[in-house]
Amino acid sequence: MLHNARHAYATLTLCALTLGFAPRPRTARCTRLRLSPDREELRKLRVKELQAELGKRNIRWQNFLEKEELVVALSEALEAAANFSGSGAMTPGLVAELTAEQVELELQHDGAPLLLDVYATWCGPCQLMAPELRKAAAELGANARVGKLDSDAYPKLAETLRVGGLPTIIAFRGGRESTRVEGAIMAGDLVRMVS
Repeated sequence: MLHNARHAYATLTLCALTLGFAPRPRTARCTRLRLSPDREELRKLRVKELQAELGKRNIRWQNFLEKEELVVALSEALEAAANFSGSGAMTPGLVAELTAEQVELELQHDGAPLLLDVYATWCGPCQLMAPELRKAAAELGANARVGKLDSDAYPKLAETLRVGGLPTIIAFRGGRESTRVEGAIMAGDLVRMVS
């Protein structure tokens, strides 16, 4: 289980979503849940909320007939995320948009290697890199955690990571940097960085 100090950061915000799109914070009705909530907490959510959360995790829910099936599936997904990711923000096979606090938690986590793309929204090569990062994440699955960090939103962390050019892709093993590449690269090269 995660330590109490890490639980403070390792929470998920489950929001009422209609079509799986994140609403503006002012209009969202949110419930905070620990990474490994008991099923009673999940049972309090509406069916639409459960479906939206499962959809965000690429879990097919259309064949579930009962609300309890949705609850069990989401509970298992949250438990798997707690084991895979130190912050709970990362899912095997997907690219996670991380905050500075989540990056710190991921670096402390003794799990799969971390592949971090430090980018900026205005950066052309960074935008070209996004589909390659998604391909690499899908290919790596549970063998690596793949995340993105916006250098404009978190400039202090970008400076701490010694980011000089964008995009910068950094591979971490055991919380320490193992490989670094500046500039856009293909999915195969990204996979080799953590293989």
